[in-house]
Amino acid sequence: MFRMVSLLLCLFWLVPAATMAAPVSSGKQAQASTGKRSAQSVQPARNAKNTRNAKPAKSAVPARNQKKTVPAAKAAANRPLTPLEGSSRLGYLLMDIHSGQLLEVQHDSELFIPASVAKVPSTLAALHILGGDHRMVTTVQSAAPVVNGVLQGDLVLVGGGDPSLNMTGLMDLANQLQGRGIYRISGRFLFDESALVAQPNISDEQNEEETYNQGLSALTLDPSRIRLKWMMNRNGEIMTQTTPNLDYISLVAGPSSSSGPSLVYLGGDQKEQWRLNPRGARSGWDWLPLKKPGRHTALAFREFCRQAGLHLPDPVAGRTPPNAAILASRASEPLSELARFALEHSNNLWTELIGIMAAGRLSGQPQSASSAARILSDWIHKQLPQVDWSGFHMANSSGLSSVSRVTPRQMAAILLLANAAPIGDRTYASLLPVSGWKGTLAGRFAGPDTAYRVWAKTGTVLYGKALAGYLYTKQNRRLVFAVFASDFEKRKNFDARMGHHAHGDISQGRGWNSLATAHINALVERWLKTY
Repeated sequence: MFRMVSLLLCLFWLVPAATMAAPVSSGKQAQASTGKRSAQSVQPARNAKNTRNAKPAKSAVPARNQKKTVPAAKAAANRPLTPLEGSSRLGYLLMDIHSGQLLEVQHDSELFIPASVAKVPSTLAALHILGGDHRMVTTVQSAAPVVNGVLQGDLVLVGGGDPSLNMTGLMDLANQLQGRGIYRISGRFLFDESALVAQPNISDEQNEEETYNQGLSALTLDPSRIRLKWMMNRNGEIMTQTTPNLDYISLVAGPSSSSGPSLVYLGGDQKEQWRLNPRGARSGWDWLPLKKPGRHTALAFREFCRQAGLHLPDPVAGRTPPNAAILASRASEPLSELARFALEHSNNLWTELIGIMAAGRLSGQPQSASSAARILSDWIHKQLPQVDWSGFHMANSSGLSSVSRVTPRQMAAILLLANAAPIGDRTYASLLPVSGWKGTLAGRFAGPDTAYRVWAKTGTVLYGKALAGYLYTKQNRRLVFAVFASDFEKRKNFDARMGHHAHGDISQGRGWNSLATAHINALVERWLKTY
């Protein structure tokens, strides 16, 4: 299959063909002629059969229960967009999958920030490396015998990188041990997270206190964050309560300031230590991302074991003995379902764990977020050796980075590969968010003429917006597209000022993002109407 795709894509990149439609007319960037190139075509007739199951039936497009567009809204929608000026760039590629005709391109060989669109190559590679039916398994193991209900040695909670492991899963593992009649252990309680390289953040570029920038471990308890309540007494001492309350967070008061982060991670071994900026308040609450999720998961498991009548000592990090037997196990849903959830909800944690475990399988060694991204990128490159991968860079699997780079042409090639290589009986498109229906596109393109017609991955970082996937037009054409908007200069200045801690800088970045989103939306809506 991949050899066939390579031949087809080779034609896509090299064979000249018909004329190219004009790019979208809104804004100076969209009207720029630089970056245009002659259209090209390919004959992907044999690939067409792989696209049928992904195409929604006409009856799936809702004809009723849609809000009618009022005249004022229509007038606002028809107003010219404020152009993306200065250092801002807009690049895209649009292609008919069945005919292979390139319909529109602009700056399609320039590099952009992919943001969460990076989840597409990561999950695509993982699904084919591990298989759509692959399940990630969390186990409880021991090399010791059980005598009269006492395990004569160490008990080990072993992580399998399952991003969906939750409290219910831990309770199930504890109940399985209870079913074996184990009520005490004579040795240590170990937790083994060595299936990957544990790290305190997904991305060092992002604020450590952001809930989407959790630590990574093979033992991660979804959603890898806890609710922290705090109160300061008359002596200035901080009292805390977490949900779940596992006595895992240590909080100290820092100087009160109206600027800077509200919470700063200080490290810690047995407990995570954080410094609080109370901002003059006597009490409050916040969500905390877990930085050492392995130990937290082990503490939660110990609590469920206690409820089941099995008392365990304090957990200690360790390795599973080579001759250990499995006493309890909990398997995830199939990988295709894990990938669907990660893509629909743009979940960074789930995507990173999926990518890291796939890279570990391919390499035979535990991987970190950055090394896994390199391995998965190399896998993609090997499937499409005829594509020019110059400048392509994935800092991690999730796209939580401003230094990752991709061109619209490179992303289109990845999407064509995804289209031509189904995962079992599912198409890759069926895993993506859908306009007006589900995931991060549920609230976009939701009108009667656009709902259910955009199946694509969204991407957002400050000064970087992206959308890439598949379009189903009213003329029953199936198109592949990739569109990116980036402003490297503004992002560089934002990072230099540590803008993540400044409300004004964040507000300006969000304003740019809103304008970029409007340009992308207008472009996609015009494509749906035109083709």
